[in-house]
Amino acid sequence: MQLPLDSDDDDDDDVVDIQPKLQQKEEVKADNKVVKKKKKKKKDKLSKSESHTTSIRHDENMEDMEEEDDDNDDNLNSMNDNNDSDIEIEPEVEELLSTLTPLQILLLDSKQPNKESDNEENDDEEAVMPDTNANGTIIDPKHIIGDITTELRARILLSSLLSPSGVTVNEFYQQYWGKRPLLAALDDIHENDDDDEQPKKMSAEAQVEAANHTSRLDGFLNRTIIDEMIRKNKLRYGLDLNVTRYTDSMGNGLRHRITLDPPPKKKKRRSKNSSGGSSNDDEEEDELEYIVANPNDVWANVDTSQCTVRLLRPHEHNDNIHTMLSILESEFGCMVGSNAYLTPLHSQGFAPHYDDVDVFILQLEGYKRWRVYAPFNKRETLPRESSRDYTENEAEENMGGEEMDVVLGPGDVLYLPRGWIHQAETVARPASVPKMDGVKDDHSLHLTVSAMQNWCWADFLEMLMPEALESAATSDKSTSLREGLPRNFLNYMGTMHQLDDDDGGSLPEGLKQASAALKSGEDGDQVDEDALVELKAQQRIRAQQQHFKDEAKKRIMRVCKQAMSMLDDACDQIGKRFLSDRLPPALLEPERELTKEAFANNAANYHDAAKKIWPNTLCRLARPGIARLVIEESQAVLYHCNDNSRVYHGTPLSPMEFEIDDAPAIEQLLTTVEPHWIMVKDLIHGDIEDKMEIAQALYDEGILATVLTESPDRSVQTG
Repeated sequence: MQLPLDSDDDDDDDVVDIQPKLQQKEEVKADNKVVKKKKKKKKDKLSKSESHTTSIRHDENMEDMEEEDDDNDDNLNSMNDNNDSDIEIEPEVEELLSTLTPLQILLLDSKQPNKESDNEENDDEEAVMPDTNANGTIIDPKHIIGDITTELRARILLSSLLSPSGVTVNEFYQQYWGKRPLLAALDDIHENDDDDEQPKKMSAEAQVEAANHTSRLDGFLNRTIIDEMIRKNKLRYGLDLNVTRYTDSMGNGLRHRITLDPPPKKKKRRSKNSSGGSSNDDEEEDELEYIVANPNDVWANVDTSQCTVRLLRPHEHNDNIHTMLSILESEFGCMVGSNAYLTPLHSQGFAPHYDDVDVFILQLEGYKRWRVYAPFNKRETLPRESSRDYTENEAEENMGGEEMDVVLGPGDVLYLPRGWIHQAETVARPASVPKMDGVKDDHSLHLTVSAMQNWCWADFLEMLMPEALESAATSDKSTSLREGLPRNFLNYMGTMHQLDDDDGGSLPEGLKQASAALKSGEDGDQVDEDALVELKAQQRIRAQQQHFKDEAKKRIMRVCKQAMSMLDDACDQIGKRFLSDRLPPALLEPERELTKEAFANNAANYHDAAKKIWPNTLCRLARPGIARLVIEESQAVLYHCNDNSRVYHGTPLSPMEFEIDDAPAIEQLLTTVEPHWIMVKDLIHGDIEDKMEIAQALYDEGILATVLTESPDRSVQTG
């Protein structure tokens, strides 16, 4: 996974210093696109290959590294909190724009107004009410949202999801992100109240607010959309959906999760052998054939057997969900995924458990009671793997210091950090919650948005440290790590050779007396000779052990120093992984209309000059963070996620290879993001033809946005 590329507000014409980037050692499945230019003086490119295997490059000039105490969690958390405040938004602006629904922020609401129709009245009673500024001028957030950058839009989208909590995004990152749950609901009416409590009387204004809240997440999923998704796309058990239930199927009073998915069938598939022999030499391989779900059977299990339907990757077939996740990837800087869960009334689909991802639970329909427990211990806080299914007794007996028991209703959002144990059951509308027109309560439907999977410091160091060790071990500046281990060190190192502390607290009495005599300088004749010999042997072993530890520490520090010199390379490596893992960018209409896709879909409305790059063409990356430049084997290699599949790793990366002297110009194009532009003729390169061809290659790949504000400069022609 990869953090979004940083944008630089400084002059884009500054000279770019290209340093050797990371060479990823693990295999990256890719079809390399070699970008060829007409100039004959250029060196030939590498041929297209099915895989691109590279090794790390390193800086031999290792500087001394001061030892720091990195065990202070408070300081580390404070550092992370400061880094998360990179986007500055006026509180009034954030509050105003966060009143919009997610679909309005994503420009997907069919009732989104046009700027030209500012004076037209909106008859929608549940529309967001305009605000006024200090001068009394009416400000409609729906007229502003179309003009903000993607980075700001992503921040506002998160703010909108959290807005019912009254917590700003910066407060969320500082106080909740990775630390503790957050409930975003209108007020306390969704707490698990007593059944005999009467509905609260609401004013007319409160009723409008409640109606807006319960409908704010409309447009993503409902039962009808799910049914159409199953029928149209032939979803398969085990791959695309699960049918499950949490029940006492054994009759022993203990509930556990059962899955009703039909198992996949095994079938033989013929494949060519490695030598490419005839059909008689073909090898047979087992292949799993997953069963296509019959929608009628699925709903029969839901309605009759009280089962839960879990949709895996609903964003694969739902553009609205895909667009939301794509924008949130820009906010979090990591892979974002989703599942959806439809559970009938008075039913539960899953046992208590914790996940290895941070989740945002978006309650779309119905009511669901969530019981949440703090991590059992420090070791299970922020886990890197999901837990097994717990019994309810385990969850209650071993729960941590905090517990949350809430009922989510439509429009509510619950954030849970990874490691927090949870279980959920569909319940009837709480008696304290007024009946709302159009709000279904015969089932619960929620969308789980997940983030931060395999995205912690340990994952980063797993990439960095092996490469640092290899680089330090093969150094031509020092042979320290290649020197042989001390002779017979196994005779004094290891668990079986561990000695007691020097104070002799648990030594035999004879050795205690010998130790005391040696320390006090008494005459050795008064000390047991055998005890004295044994004590001296222990002292010798202790000295050998200390020498071994000192030598090991020197070499460990050398590897750590080497790792510090390779941080940028490791960031490139994890960045390439992010580009491989993440979703393809779901460009919004203002972004898409500036790319090749708009011309391809509506060529009749574009002048032919629009499909070519000219010296005076303005360019920028279509969306921040969707591409990354690294240097591999003396080539500039550009990785991007534009061709990714909505299925995890469904399509291999397809990097573009350029010559090394193209790197400064490419780096300028990738780091120029909205609202900035750079003109092709201002790119750093020796001649204008190469500048145009580089920009044309990125434009043809679909990752470059362009604008031509004047007649094309035809003084230079390419292609």
